[in-house]
Amino acid sequence: MNLATGVKEARLNVPDPNQDNQSSGLTIIDDFDIVGHEPEPEMDFTDHDHDSSLQHPLRPPPDTTSESASFFAAVSEIEQRGPQNTDELIPALTDLEDLSHSYHWGLTLAKDESMVHKLFQFLLPSHLSLEVRSLAALVLGTAIRNNPAALDAALSQFYMDEWPEGPLEAVLMALLHEQAPVLLNRMMFLLSSLCQDKRQLQRFLDAGGIDILIALYDAGAAGSEDQNKLRRKVTHFVIDNLMESGQGDESSLPGSEIDTDWTMIQLRHLKDRPSTIV
Repeated sequence: MNLATGVKEARLNVPDPNQDNQSSGLTIIDDFDIVGHEPEPEMDFTDHDHDSSLQHPLRPPPDTTSESASFFAAVSEIEQRGPQNTDELIPALTDLEDLSHSYHWGLTLAKDESMVHKLFQFLLPSHLSLEVRSLAALVLGTAIRNNPAALDAALSQFYMDEWPEGPLEAVLMALLHEQAPVLLNRMMFLLSSLCQDKRQLQRFLDAGGIDILIALYDAGAAGSEDQNKLRRKVTHFVIDNLMESGQGDESSLPGSEIDTDWTMIQLRHLKDRPSTIV
């Protein structure tokens, strides 16, 4: 977004939650049609997803007359919407995802116990459409991404008597049982956002998360663009969440965006060793 004109502009180094993770030093271009045989872009190993992993303090303070009205209107719509009209949640969820790029609104959302629990419930298998469920994952992942206060606030709503499990467990269930690529990609994005918290990363490992990633990576083997994107999500998760925590073999990095040998070697290495983060 051009802050001077209000017009959205394309930038190479602005990540996208529906695309792959990007960093400030290297560039990946996923969804553009490129004519001819351009050189393969270098692999970027930093877990940045467009819209959600922007550095929040760079966004100006919230506009209390427009953003605040939009935020609370979306929250009210979600809280009041009955189960028979779930697809009508889509505009409100889309508004929340856009606003949650802001550190302020991400934190405001994460502190709202009712909304956090609603989003959690939307993640679970239910009568809800895949679009609603995937948007819920995107909203929550966006709110907590690179926003430690929001991450702490959201997690504080779970792992108690009334809510013994949290979004991590819902994500792992989805990765085990769902098939739709858009839902799986957004669940991987939320997983990466959650695992910025070391306790969540430990829960992931203790719950057999490595086995889930191995199965998920194998499921992407057919080579469609959606499957390739899912594989890249898995590869970036290994690099950004596991190698950063000292779990992986940092002696080498993958040679391409989809380096089957490297990713599977890393996953099997992680599976065969005791993993203690915290």
